[in-house]
Amino acid sequence: MRKYTIILAILILGIAILAQEIQQEAVAINIEVPVRVYKGNDFIDNLAITDFEVYEEGILQKIEAVYLIKEATIKREEIPEPEQIRNVPEVSRHFLFLFEIIDYLPKIKEALDEFFLNVLVPGDSLLVVTPIKTYNLKDDAFAKLPKEQMAELLNKKVRADVIKGNAYYKSLIRELFSPLTSTRELRMMLLRQLRDNKQFDEKGLLQAAEYLKGLAGQKHVFLFYQKEGIPISRGMPSSDRFELMKSVDFDENMIKEAFSDSSISVHFLYITKENSSAYNLSDPRSMRGMEILDQSAPIFGAFKKMAQVTGGIAESSQNISWSFNQAVKASENYYLLYYKPQNYMVDGKFKKIEVIVKGQNYRVIHRSGYIAD
Repeated sequence: MRKYTIILAILILGIAILAQEIQQEAVAINIEVPVRVYKGNDFIDNLAITDFEVYEEGILQKIEAVYLIKEATIKREEIPEPEQIRNVPEVSRHFLFLFEIIDYLPKIKEALDEFFLNVLVPGDSLLVVTPIKTYNLKDDAFAKLPKEQMAELLNKKVRADVIKGNAYYKSLIRELFSPLTSTRELRMMLLRQLRDNKQFDEKGLLQAAEYLKGLAGQKHVFLFYQKEGIPISRGMPSSDRFELMKSVDFDENMIKEAFSDSSISVHFLYITKENSSAYNLSDPRSMRGMEILDQSAPIFGAFKKMAQVTGGIAESSQNISWSFNQAVKASENYYLLYYKPQNYMVDGKFKKIEVIVKGQNYRVIHRSGYIAD
């Protein structure tokens, strides 16, 4: 069973232990909470420090400072007691793209071109994890290549890796449709392999959160996830269908708390387009007597919740370029709130945070808490 694991990124870059220790020490002084406030789909950018209330474990906290951030720039700040905040917030950005897809869609190229040309700026970093490799775009890349060439190079590598990385999946599909695969035992064996072809690795996810926690600045994970399905016969017994349903193979609460603690915004971009390159859905003959068993529901639910608890967004669309642009807008417009927890104690427990805007029915998005360690 092949596992997509983010640990590759960790092995390449290494864990910034010293930076992590500094950040954990600072947590005891001020907690940083990125906050996004919307009315409908419009970001509200005229709020003041007096408009916000922050609660930790249900207890109202004193807000020490509020910064309005747009495109990695501090646009406005309110610090009633400047001595309470030691340093200016670090607003450099770290982007991590994870591609969990079967097909390389043209809209992916469109999204990446837009990102390179209109979003990525010197000072940002980009890590891209494909089904095959991890690519690390460092700041000095701007001095070596024009943005257009960087976008084109990355697009080619992502496309090649997606095709190569899913060769095994597509070979299983071909074998499943082969006339030689005639017994129930053979078909079920292949279907189980298709079910287990893509699995998220809990250890890799946790190590990714730990690594990103050690980075100064704002951290955004974009998970490009394509709808998963496997072809089954319409007359398949319910017991076989149940066996083939995919399950989440990691501790959801542990993962959500780890990413929230690391102040990482997870943007879940769900591509609803079926895997058209593996089997021809438009040809009635090839799918006669068959249907597609959706495998995505458990993963969709888990990562939608992860987006919610980390202050990110979840979008579902066949148009991945549109979904990606919505997530990018969220990463470029937010407030940074700081507060000093009352009676702070290093007890290793997860502390729940709630941010509200007083007297308004706005949609407020932020990370759900932190671990007091």
